[in-house]
Amino acid sequence: MEHPVKDIRGVVRALCQGTPEEQQEAVAKYFVPSAEFVHPFCRVPPFEGVRVPLVGEVNSRMLVLAIFKWYKILSPKIELEIESTVFDQRASLLYLTIAQTFSIWFLPFHKAPVRLVSVLHLEQQRQQSTNGTHTPLPNGHHDDDDDNNDEPSYAEVVAGAVPEKSETTTTTTSRPNGGGHAHAPRCYMIKKQEDLYQVNEFLKFVFSAPAGTVYAFWQLFSTVFCVLGALLLSPLMRLITRRPAGSRG
Repeated sequence: MEHPVKDIRGVVRALCQGTPEEQQEAVAKYFVPSAEFVHPFCRVPPFEGVRVPLVGEVNSRMLVLAIFKWYKILSPKIELEIESTVFDQRASLLYLTIAQTFSIWFLPFHKAPVRLVSVLHLEQQRQQSTNGTHTPLPNGHHDDDDDNNDEPSYAEVVAGAVPEKSETTTTTTSRPNGGGHAHAPRCYMIKKQEDLYQVNEFLKFVFSAPAGTVYAFWQLFSTVFCVLGALLLSPLMRLITRRPAGSRG
């Protein structure tokens, strides 16, 4: 992804609503080989270069692909809307607020309209134009630090104030040692995905939509209990926390 805020919508739709081929292409293109995945129901730790008998060399990205495929098998028709996207460029974190309706096809009355926040940990890389591969930048280095960097800022991208450039233009920057450096195309890849759900949203997956309503009533009851407890026990707390006479703060 060259511009995460703009590009992520197409990536999410390919992963969640695309064909198996589109899912495979999206995972291979936008996830690093050692991608990590965290979800209330499953977790994939980061690893790569592990050899499995009769299978060959595997990495965690292959498991991430299997999760997305199984997700689509369970609910072939997923209604999904990305409500907002926020990109913290310094921390390389992309936050997505997503509303989706997940329906397991073999359960006639199962319907889970849920909302979640998906946090994508990104890794900035240089794309090699010769073979399409990606090379991670050194630790702690951002292409923002390159001299005379003419890439548009995040604010300019969001505001739509970025002038169009010819794709064939190559920027060359002089280095202190006198050498020249041609900027390779830059992109962001996903190294970790965290899907965060409120408890009531999580329960909708297991017990369908009514479970979220039942839990919401429990939350309201807990709120009333907190208010009553604060009113009844406030005098006791003032007595316990009273400072001795003559003490200084």
